[in-house]
Amino acid sequence: MPPSRPLLVLEDDPGVAAAIGDALAQDGWRVEAADTLALGRARLAACNPRIVVVDLGLPDGNGIAFVQEAARRPDIGIIVVSGRAEEVDRIVGLEVGADDYLTKPFSLREMVARIRALCRRLDSIATLARPATVPPPPGAWDIVGLRLEPTRQRIVAPDGREIRLTGGEATLLHLLLEAPENLADRASISERALGRRLLPEQRGVDQLASMLRQKLRDSSAGQVTVAAVRGRGYRLAW
Repeated sequence: MPPSRPLLVLEDDPGVAAAIGDALAQDGWRVEAADTLALGRARLAACNPRIVVVDLGLPDGNGIAFVQEAARRPDIGIIVVSGRAEEVDRIVGLEVGADDYLTKPFSLREMVARIRALCRRLDSIATLARPATVPPPPGAWDIVGLRLEPTRQRIVAPDGREIRLTGGEATLLHLLLEAPENLADRASISERALGRRLLPEQRGVDQLASMLRQKLRDSSAGQVTVAAVRGRGYRLAW
């Protein structure tokens, strides 16, 4: 069934935008396009996209600002496509709210596969949050004063501050909370939180764990963390 909501491509290179649009249209998406930050913001408000594909280098501003604005809506998936290949650029993009990051040039087939995986992850989170006809299991956990609400993609600190989580961070947190001993292996994290099979050279799991660790530590004054367990994966610890 075709997606009910469109996909927004914010890309100022006409050739790249056309190639992305064609690949997504063949996959069943209704594609909205924008080539400036201003037009992207207008399209975001008007068309209520399911997914946004964002280039960071735009003629009237930095795409990071757009990512931050789109990330305020937990029902939107965000994929950055950029010629910036440095690790720091990827980490910044993920930390401000992107769910995935592709470095140009990239495979259009891989991009489509990652978008499908992101949609599955968003659907899974939405299902967890959807009211059921019978009382669902608790969707929130209280740990040393923290209120952990992965289905709502947030952490509530003891002082009432709300810390927003990306889709990947929320999925990882939910996985750790429900796992035996609060320990999840790296392969499961990659498949469930990143939507792809774990490969030896990929550092996405470690980056995701690092970002969630920082948010948990900041909101709990260091009492809650995500600890690496050599040879096994990551554990939620407090």
